[in-house]
Amino acid sequence: MTSHEGGARALGALRLVLAGASLGTGNRGVEALARSVVDSIGGHRADAALTVLDDGWGVRRAPDLGLNASLAGVRWSRRVHRPESWARIRLAQALGSSRNPVAARIATADALLDLSGGDSFTDLYGPARLAAVSAPKHAAIRAGRPLVLLPQTYGPFATTRGRRDAERIVRSASLAFARDPHSHEVLVDLAGADADHTRLRQGVDVAFALRPRRPAEDVAAQVLEWTAGPVVGVNVSGLLLGSDARETFALAGDYLATVTDLVRRLLEAGSLVVFVPHVYSPGGCGESDIVAIRQVRDRLAPAERARTRVVPPELGPSELKWCISQVDWFVGSRMHATIAALSTATPVAAYAYSGKTVGVFDTCGVRDHVVDARRVAGGEAVEVLMGSFGARETTRTALARSVRAVVRQSQEQVADLLAAVEGWREIGGTAQPIA
Repeated sequence: MTSHEGGARALGALRLVLAGASLGTGNRGVEALARSVVDSIGGHRADAALTVLDDGWGVRRAPDLGLNASLAGVRWSRRVHRPESWARIRLAQALGSSRNPVAARIATADALLDLSGGDSFTDLYGPARLAAVSAPKHAAIRAGRPLVLLPQTYGPFATTRGRRDAERIVRSASLAFARDPHSHEVLVDLAGADADHTRLRQGVDVAFALRPRRPAEDVAAQVLEWTAGPVVGVNVSGLLLGSDARETFALAGDYLATVTDLVRRLLEAGSLVVFVPHVYSPGGCGESDIVAIRQVRDRLAPAERARTRVVPPELGPSELKWCISQVDWFVGSRMHATIAALSTATPVAAYAYSGKTVGVFDTCGVRDHVVDARRVAGGEAVEVLMGSFGARETTRTALARSVRAVVRQSQEQVADLLAAVEGWREIGGTAQPIA
């Protein structure tokens, strides 16, 4: 046994808090982030004590996560009397009270790991959303515990206040990963010239490491029956429906009409179209992809609709990843739906509404298969996407060469950060800020 191993054992199991990605939200992309981190931690430190912050109530055991794991509710809420309220947590931290369960877990954590939902560390969605995303980061800083920013997108920051708060957080963190080259440039800029750049890492999205899981046999058999002939998968985003979305995201045209025309072209090419929802709300409320899928199918002629199918929306992210890996080509607007394809070397294109997708595709060498919905819509967008469909075998070959290294990097970056956390524990449980 090495001295390092002996020191780690003497200190006991790692105590970690995971923020910015929770399970059971209905957003399979966010769930994929959380599940990937949990599984990776379990693969390297099976005895770790992990608390996952979510929007539930109280503290609950989570034995299905395969670790000594708990779920702890946190909320940006006016109900300040509740222990889940960030206002109450902040008060407990100021008073040095250990009676608040979340404040106590943060105070005793070896590190707080934060994902920001992958792409929510920005003021693009307004100050309230940024405040909620920043709350666990500030809590770790107040407690003097190491803050690790897991691979994510940084920015954009359109306001001076948002930008300055982001700078303070990044400079106060102990380690920070970006998930693509452009985000790494933004991260370095936020940290400033005097930062320790060895702790500003260029990583990849953690969902690349998510393992596909075959769903229940009746579902798997149905999917395999669909994929016996030419089949494509299509993800339609409920986030992009309506005139409000068009204005919010500065879309170039009618998103729903563009996707409907694309589906028609794919059907004309002889493919069965399988719709894959990646955000699901029971009853179809909110930004549920089921609503968007229903609207596309309603626009199709009966004969066209008969040649489409819908994957059960209740499937989890690992099961959806397996389903996506079965198709001949996939196209989606939800980025983590397309990551499920990328990471299984499934030919894929993205009809994207933000710049984050280009960076992720670029890590796999296929950035040319991203079509920007803010610049291209209608027939022009359909033609470019059909070009990706036509080049699917070339894309499959390219991904087979590139993806294995990306998946390996996704796994290794978790091992690297866990080693860093153990190193901090051995010198007293503290870590210097990045700047």
